Amino acid sequence: MRSDILTDALGEIRDDFISDAETVVIRKRNWIKYAAVAACLCIIAAAGIMTGLRAKRSAPAIQWSDSMTAAEYFANSGKSKNSTDSSSADLVMAPYAAALSINGLRETLENDGVLPVIEDHPEQEFHVAFNGDGSLYKVSFMWMRRGENVREEYSDLTFTAAPVELHEISDVVTVKQDSYGNMLPPYVTIIVRDGITIYAEGEEDEVKTVTWQTDRGWYRISGSWLDSYEDVIALLDWFWIHPLDIADFEHFSAEVLVSSDRTEYPGAFSDQIPDFAALGYTAETERLNMRRTDGIITPAWFDGIYTRGDTRIRWTIDTGADGTAWSKCIGRPSEITEEKLTEALSGTDRVNIFFDTPCMATLILENGTVEDAWEVIRSFQ
Repeated sequence: MRSDILTDALGEIRDDFISDAETVVIRKRNWIKYAAVAACLCIIAAAGIMTGLRAKRSAPAIQWSDSMTAAEYFANSGKSKNSTDSSSADLVMAPYAAALSINGLRETLENDGVLPVIEDHPEQEFHVAFNGDGSLYKVSFMWMRRGENVREEYSDLTFTAAPVELHEISDVVTVKQDSYGNMLPPYVTIIVRDGITIYAEGEEDEVKTVTWQTDRGWYRISGSWLDSYEDVIALLDWFWIHPLDIADFEHFSAEVLVSSDRTEYPGAFSDQIPDFAALGYTAETERLNMRRTDGIITPAWFDGIYTRGDTRIRWTIDTGADGTAWSKCIGRPSEITEEKLTEALSGTDRVNIFFDTPCMATLILENGTVEDAWEVIRSFQ
């Protein structure tokens, strides 16, 4: 995923937050690690380079037809490659709490008509990723072909799907200027097929992607530099006729997330949960999800409700929050002042707080004042 194809979906995320997040994310298993680190690096780069002009549908949309060739999906590719690129929206790749390999289900998913049969790609990397609260983050299927002659036989065909509430495709295409201030031609091709907008980009000798969104989810297909336009569009055509139901993969979260409460794992998030008892609060509920990876259990998500008289505060912690939530963190507890907290709570009942773990905590004032919230934050200082 290139840094120059990120839109403003991420907002402004502080570099020190992302740096800390990257430090921990890279300790995951290798196949999780590289995806997460690449995402973090893209986020860092995006904050600095997304200064181009914005234009509504600067590239005229192409209406799809039965006679449309695979190459026509990429009609604009290369027009601005030697200068600078325009962009379609991309997937927000924030850290997720847990992931599960489903490589062993390939034959079953093929027999059930969920996935196509790609016989000349015998290897695969299939996995499902989840947020800390157990909700689905994304499903990813990569079909691989490797041979003795890498230049001729290498192939990675990937299909990724994610819930629409976490990942949005913008109808704004980012367009940049050249050194003379001239607006460059679009690099992204926009196609409207059956009323759905598809964004396609990539030349024949580079990674090629097609991205679209429906009311069922966010989808992307990509091919390696050796995969042809025909390979990518053939996969698109298959999923167009056999749309993936993302909900079919939600139940896998039970295999990677252990639901419990704080009494069973008292050390979970011990440095990120305020000592509400010391502040005179009573715990109504304290729910916890633990991540299970190779037999090792670590905290993934927490939700607690605390009361003191009429004051009622909810405190949640998530290691798999989406990119928008991370961007709204107001700082570490030590960086927050009463004035900053008051401003953040103006017009809302919640604030997001960053911890070095990294994880994101959310304080929700279900009933109470800014002074009550400040007392909780100050307890960390």
